[in-house]
Parts: sequence; structure tokens; C-alpha cells
Amino acid sequence: MAPAGQVVDLMAALEASVADARERRGETSGGEATVHEMPTPKKKTAARKTPAKKTAAKKTMAKKTARKRAS
Repeated sequence: MAPAGQVVDLMAALEASVADARERRGETSGGEATVHEMPTPKKKTAARKTPAKKTAAKKTMAKKTARKRAS
């Protein structure tokens, strides 16, 4: 059987890291973080646009190109 590795308490490491960061920034309050309510986003009502129609010139150009390739 292989020797067991060292077990790390991730929460304790995180708490120590946060405390260290607060100390470096000069924060003295060790309390909980404040939670603010996020404003609800307003729904946007965009006007529906009709899809663009191909012009006759574009259609005839496409046909001519197709004929040249077929030759």
C-alpha cells in the first residue's frame, strides 16, 4: 500500500488567503461581505424588421455565374 499524501483543508486555505488579502489592503473589518440586490434588467421591445429581399439584378447575376461554371 502506498503512503498517504497530505490532505489540505481547502476552506481553511481560502479563508486564510482572503484574510491575508484584506490585511494587505488595509481593511480592518473582518465581517461578512455586503450583498446588494441587482437591478432587474428592462426588457427591450425591438421593432420587427422584414427580411431584405433580393433584387432582380442579384438573381440574374447568380444565374449567369452558374451558367459560366457549368460550361
